[in-house]
Amino acid sequence: MNTLRLENINLHAPYKVLQDPERQNNFYFVSDSGTRFDIDFTVNESIIPSGAYEFGITNRRHERSPHDPKLRLTIFAIIEEFFEVNGHDTMLYLAETGDRKQAFRNRLFVRWFNIYERRHLFFLKTAEGKMDGVMNFLAIISRKDNPNLPRAIEEFDETISFLFDPPEEPA
Repeated sequence: MNTLRLENINLHAPYKVLQDPERQNNFYFVSDSGTRFDIDFTVNESIIPSGAYEFGITNRRHERSPHDPKLRLTIFAIIEEFFEVNGHDTMLYLAETGDRKQAFRNRLFVRWFNIYERRHLFFLKTAEGKMDGVMNFLAIISRKDNPNLPRAIEEFDETISFLFDPPEEPA
């Protein structure tokens, strides 16, 4: 992954974004309510074998976050920078499952994406299903001009159909 430029992110983000000094592809910011949000990028070749970066948003203390439009704007400033410097890479979003609020997180992220002013430049496809009995929500995100997008979508679909538990038969 090419290095994200903090100065460029911070030109567009309402919250000051910092890089975690101990983890190269980890960034964080603190909201007006005092909540720290970590943004992680990790290589994930298990869902898209040709390669993708998993994008995670973590509220480490699981504090309740009030409606805060600056949170969305900051996260999308980071996403924009990711695609600015890693143009033909693919991003995966996996809603955190640690507290059973993953459906809410997924709906919120998709809603944010749907009101994002530059969404017309990006492809987003979501998937949901149970893995080992736990409901999971995933999304693939890429620039529409990514020549590798058709292959990434095909790999995403194949992996999801393999990973998700089969649907339960009606009784």
